[in-house]
Amino acid sequence: MWNKPFEKLRRRMTCLYAAIFGALILVIVAAAYTFIWWEILAHEKENLVAQIYHEGEEWVESEEAPCSEAAIRSGKMLAYFVNADGSKVILNQLGTGEAGQELMSHKDDWPKKLNTSRLLRMQSANGVRYRYLAAVAPVIDGDKQVGRLYMFKNMEFYYHAAYKTLFLLLCMALILYFVACYFGYWLAERNIRPISNMYAKQQQFTADASHEMRTPLAVMKLAVQGLQEDEDSRLSDFAKESVNMLQSESERLSRLTENLMTLARSDENILPVYTAQVDITALCKKVASQMSLLAAEKKLQLKQEIQDNLVMQGDEMALSRLLIILLDNAMKYSSEQTQITLRVAKVKTHLVLEVRDEGCGISDDDKQKIFDRFFRVDKARSRSQGGLGLGLSLALAIVRQHGGSIKVLDNKPRGTIMYVKLPTTVK
Repeated sequence: MWNKPFEKLRRRMTCLYAAIFGALILVIVAAAYTFIWWEILAHEKENLVAQIYHEGEEWVESEEAPCSEAAIRSGKMLAYFVNADGSKVILNQLGTGEAGQELMSHKDDWPKKLNTSRLLRMQSANGVRYRYLAAVAPVIDGDKQVGRLYMFKNMEFYYHAAYKTLFLLLCMALILYFVACYFGYWLAERNIRPISNMYAKQQQFTADASHEMRTPLAVMKLAVQGLQEDEDSRLSDFAKESVNMLQSESERLSRLTENLMTLARSDENILPVYTAQVDITALCKKVASQMSLLAAEKKLQLKQEIQDNLVMQGDEMALSRLLIILLDNAMKYSSEQTQITLRVAKVKTHLVLEVRDEGCGISDDDKQKIFDRFFRVDKARSRSQGGLGLGLSLALAIVRQHGGSIKVLDNKPRGTIMYVKLPTTVK
């Protein structure tokens, strides 16, 4: 069974592979089409120059016109014969049609050098397009050049054939692209599968280990509590200090175990969602009131800016935990005599929750990592304050559980804003 992050990674890799394969297919199609068209055009240019020489010989021998009347009427083939210096027209076979008139109006575009050719693209006043291949070659009588013959071949047939060929190539490219997408999806799965299996094993180990640790930890806590409450025991100051240390660390381990189990369930998409209508205004005020005591103990001011009559569909316990995590995180990284602000308001169809502090802030590099498990911006400070490095990972899991988003912003001039956006209804 695919883990959700790995499925997203698979889709991203598939998109990447599809983009690469698509680009390669387009390059191959473009190269093939260009090569085919270039070869056809080069062949036609060579044939047209050779045809001019042939028609020139026919003219010298029998004064036979280069183009037939049918070819002129259809505009398939046209000709224009002048003397050697171009000062006198010997034969004009451009006809009286619009194509001939357009060719004459574009005389400056005709090929200038002998034995050369050029593709002419023209458009009449009424929007009709004409494409002719023009070539010029000398007409030789013995050792003397008696003139130069221009011939024009209609290329519309080749253009239509080229468009059809391009359409077929694109259809084939589209089919190949879909095949490439499927292949990319399969290839992404093949590449990710070993990593996913290793991650699943690690995830299962975390969940199993956390579950197995709960019972011995509960026994340890009861034993420590029994020692603390046993009035008949004569413990030295060192022993009492050790017992208190055991109590603190067992509670820490209990929190770590519960957090790991919650994260393991969120990874497997089995994190329970007890959906009900939640009075967000009342919930936020309740949590803020509870956290105000802790803030006062740390010489911090907790300010509330909570809009009235806010409700949403969600898990009240999870949302309460989210608020506690964000406020507790802000308190850990705030200096004494500074202010923490809890803002909650409705914006269109979403609830926006902000926790602002005036602490040391978070660097841009760390902003990308703070939701990773066990990551702490200030490891020494977090450790001394009992931080586990799992709080923001849990916050992210809860936000995603409710179909929302969370991001870190800078609080100018100093500090951090935890910005949460939650839909009022869970899909």
